[in-house]
Amino acid sequence: MEFGERIARSRKERWTVVWAMILLYNFSSCYCEEADTNMPPEHRLLEYLFNSYTRSVRPVVRDNETVRVTMGLQLSQIIDVNEREQVMTTSLWVKQHWVDYRLQWDPAKYADLKRIHVPINFVWKPDILLYNNVEGTYDVSMLTKALLHYNGSIFWSPPAVYKSSCDIDVEQFPFDEQNCSLKFGSWTHDSSRLDLFPFKEPLGRTYWQNAEWEIVEMPIRRHRISYPCCDNEYIDITFYFVLHRKSLFYIVTFVVPCVLITILTIFVFYLPSNCGEKVTLCISILLALIVFLLLISDMIPPTSKAVPLIGVYLLFSMGMVTVSILLTVIGIHIFHRTPLTHTIRPWVRTIFIEILPPYILMKRPADCEKDFPVYQEPQIKIDPPTNGSFIPNGMDSPPGDRNCFSRRSLLLSRSPSHYRRLQKSEEGHEGGQGNHLSVERDHDSEEEIMDSNIDNHLRQQRQRPSQDRPRVNSRVRDGLGYMNYLVERTKSDDHEKQVEAEFQFVSMVLDRIFLIIYIICVIVGSLSILLSSPVIWEHAGQHPPPARFTGEDLEFHI
Repeated sequence: MEFGERIARSRKERWTVVWAMILLYNFSSCYCEEADTNMPPEHRLLEYLFNSYTRSVRPVVRDNETVRVTMGLQLSQIIDVNEREQVMTTSLWVKQHWVDYRLQWDPAKYADLKRIHVPINFVWKPDILLYNNVEGTYDVSMLTKALLHYNGSIFWSPPAVYKSSCDIDVEQFPFDEQNCSLKFGSWTHDSSRLDLFPFKEPLGRTYWQNAEWEIVEMPIRRHRISYPCCDNEYIDITFYFVLHRKSLFYIVTFVVPCVLITILTIFVFYLPSNCGEKVTLCISILLALIVFLLLISDMIPPTSKAVPLIGVYLLFSMGMVTVSILLTVIGIHIFHRTPLTHTIRPWVRTIFIEILPPYILMKRPADCEKDFPVYQEPQIKIDPPTNGSFIPNGMDSPPGDRNCFSRRSLLLSRSPSHYRRLQKSEEGHEGGQGNHLSVERDHDSEEEIMDSNIDNHLRQQRQRPSQDRPRVNSRVRDGLGYMNYLVERTKSDDHEKQVEAEFQFVSMVLDRIFLIIYIICVIVGSLSILLSSPVIWEHAGQHPPPARFTGEDLEFHI
């Protein structure tokens, strides 16, 4: 009896505990449901999504599946392009999109909530880096929130300032075109685990304009590359920026001064050769060009791949100035030649005095030939006196004086004097009458050399026998000798002046020829160098906006 009561009592206690647990469970469930209904829908959704979420696992159902990531750039501004360091600094937004099936929900259960912003550290994100970065941080430094949709789509557009390497081509500087790029790709996952595609829309056109560079084209290319380190292929998206330099600053600062300095060299050939400033002006211009070359060398990268366009023009100008110095020295040397040191050759006189001057718009003065007649050897000579006789032929002089004349000095300088008429009269022969010789300057006719009457008289005196010739005393004979010496010396001075004038005129002709050749070379060389850049000849529509991405048409296998 007691045993049965004990069994019944234990059964009753067990059912009491079971019913108590059931009541406690029901009460707690009702309390939790009432508490959940009082929480905000976004809070409940975040607890539901990330309760058992692991952000280190790729969002794929099977491990052999590939995550498709779409990315693009929204350009904000090109901050700087450092040619010397070959670095481009850009400010932009890196737009990324992918789908995570683990982050899907029913909007009806959460107050029709279809999208929320979640911290990017809560979800899995692709490890997309900038390959050609030149700073220590390859990833995005500012981790903003991502936009999560109810179907699992995630959009993330963090802002970033990148410093990327850019191969600067200085060949056409300052009319150059640069092609810089930003290369993005996954550092960990190959093409079998993560595939990259660009957005269909091109890069945005709403950006701050740069003061020095203008963006003319922004193409996008998708590459599939096999690296030596790895067996699988890797996908990268490369965004190109085709930049044109705004050359107004460099035209005003460098090009125009260089052109003006080169043009200034032309006027060197207008300076007279006896002016000592010709070579000084050339050397001053050469030094100015060297200073410009030093200034440009501080702005462009120190590369040996190519010489910049403005540097080529400066070297061309320096070469032309050097040539002008050589030509100036040649002209000055010819200008200061004298008959005592040089002899003008007949072909030089024919070419540079008679033939070329009319073709280069030069002409000698009309009185030049009269002032400096062509020198000829004297045709009338004084015979040495024999037996005290004298033959008055008007042009001889004592041997000692002729020897003195042959050793004329460079220091002797006389103004041109032309003795044209030599009149001799003989008033008495046997009766002791003296001979008188009068020499006068002929200002009326410089072309007449001697009076015909005097020529006839002298001819008759030569034909007479020596014993019948009149005798002249020693003082008259010495006076006639010195007078003939003066006439001979004057004609020699005229000859020297004529030769010097011919050398000077030849120098002027050479200067004019050098001037014409120099002008042609400067114009042709300047235009061919400064206008050789293809950027100058591009029209406005030559660089169309980048086409929309259609898929594999922009894919390159390397």
